[in-house]
Amino acid sequence: MASLAGAALASCSILLLLLVPCAPGQGQPPEAPEEAWAEGQPPEASEDALTMLLSDGGCRAFSGLVAMTAGVGDAFREQIGSDLGLTILCPDDEAVGAFMPRFHNLTADEQVAVLLYHGLTMAYSEELLSWVTRVHGEFSTLDGEDMLTIRHHRGRLMLSSWPPSSRNKTRITKTVVDDDHLAVYLIDAVLIPADPKRQRVVALIVIIVVLVAGVLVAIFLLFHALVYLGSLVCRLRSWCKGRAAAYASAARVTPHGQGQQEH
Repeated sequence: MASLAGAALASCSILLLLLVPCAPGQGQPPEAPEEAWAEGQPPEASEDALTMLLSDGGCRAFSGLVAMTAGVGDAFREQIGSDLGLTILCPDDEAVGAFMPRFHNLTADEQVAVLLYHGLTMAYSEELLSWVTRVHGEFSTLDGEDMLTIRHHRGRLMLSSWPPSSRNKTRITKTVVDDDHLAVYLIDAVLIPADPKRQRVVALIVIIVVLVAGVLVAIFLLFHALVYLGSLVCRLRSWCKGRAAAYASAARVTPHGQGQQEH
């Protein structure tokens, strides 16, 4: 009886050993995650992959804002999968921490605009970014309205809003990712789109300055034209008087001369 029980136990053990490797995912080595940023191919950028990439690059706080703000992560991933790719200018954790009180005071639309302002509508490699900044330096951002200025300054790439503002400047401190479809650069401050009211005021000031300068130039040219015209009139009057005097003198001299010749 004991031998039958032992045989049954052994059979069950063998059956269990046969079944365990057949269980889904059991007995198989874990699959290597698909390369998220395969060279030359649009990446399959999942939310977790992008968050992990930014966090590992020193942008944990910024990646948290991207994840919690509706629509921003989707916009980033959609742009990554496009033909042009995406460049993310990622503020470091210290910069985001200092900006958080101001961020919470923004409206929902303003928060989205600030985060999308850190995305450029093309994957700029280090070499390409350096070349483009020497040519023109203005870049389109994902918010679709505001431009970003990048300039070389003492061997570094400096970023600022457009129009330029001394209170809204930052610099690139590190390259996190440099790939065909995604470039990520660490920056030391949060970029803020220019205030539309400020842009309108600046535009109005520029228009007024241009108009005033145009009026002053017109007055200056008109004044000199009048002075020149006055001088021409004076010269013409003097010439006319001279010619009239010459004719009068000739008229007086001619009869007297003729009488002397007849005598």
